[in-house]
Amino acid sequence: MGRAASPDVVDPADASTVAGQFQLRCRDLIVEIIAAGFTPGVWIDLVNTMGAVEAAKHLLSTGRVLPVTPWLVEHGRPDLTMEHEITQTRWAELFTDDERVDAARRLASAGGPDA
Repeated sequence: MGRAASPDVVDPADASTVAGQFQLRCRDLIVEIIAAGFTPGVWIDLVNTMGAVEAAKHLLSTGRVLPVTPWLVEHGRPDLTMEHEITQTRWAELFTDDERVDAARRLASAGGPDA
C-alpha cells in the first residue's frame, strides 16, 4: 500500500526536445510497468544517470537486456518495453536503423524460443 504513485524518474533537461519527450514517454511506461506489478529499478537508475536516450543506446550497444523486458513479454505486455518504444517512428531521429532493428530482434528473442 505504501508504494509511490510514480517512480522517481528525473525530468528531462529539456522536455520540448524529442529526446525530452522520449524520457517523458519512458517515465510513463515505467509507471504502467509498476502498476502491472514489476518495478524496473535498473531502467529507472539508468534513465536517472544517463537520460533515457543514452540509457537505451547504452543497453543496445552492450547487448544488455533489462530484467523487465522478458517479464513484460511473458505477461503479454511487450508494448511497454523500452525495445518496443525504440522501434516507434516518432523516435526515428533519436535511433539509427541498426538500433531499431536490434531493439526489434531483442524484443522478439525476449519471449524465448517459442515466441
